[in-house]
Amino acid sequence: MMTISTTLAALQQAAASILAADDFFSGAASANAVPVPIISEKKGDILSQIQTCLGQVGVAALILTPTFQFHETRNNEIPDLNGWAYLTVTLYEDTTVNQGVTGTGIFAIALAERVLCVLHCAPHGILTGAVGGNEASTCFLGISKPIEMISEGPPLQYNVSFQAHVQLNPQYN
Repeated sequence: MMTISTTLAALQQAAASILAADDFFSGAASANAVPVPIISEKKGDILSQIQTCLGQVGVAALILTPTFQFHETRNNEIPDLNGWAYLTVTLYEDTTVNQGVTGTGIFAIALAERVLCVLHCAPHGILTGAVGGNEASTCFLGISKPIEMISEGPPLQYNVSFQAHVQLNPQYN
């Protein structure tokens, strides 16, 4: 079976890898020494995965494949595949479980701040096309309002949103 790799899927994986290596997500900063689960749609039923993680350690991070928008509204009329990929890390917390003996003890808002601190300006390593020497063009960039509370729960939910300059590749691997 052939595996198809896309620019947007690679960006999703880059974000997940960067977060998984951070102490807040690796388990090094957790009260129970268990990593914060990072879920993607590749793991099947997303809602079941979130519920399982919340029941086990009280928190979960969801990173779906980013969306895409051309830089200029007229770019869709010319053969230019450069644009902004929009990536959101959604954090869920069941506070009762998370602050109990089996939980990580890391509040969702602390994870939201950490996600922003770790990913903002972090190089993503994905094809960007011409960037004119702007180093920030090769990084994740927090949007103007990067942290938003989505639901006070249960479960508590925050979104942390980024954009990244990318060039879609019509060739797949």
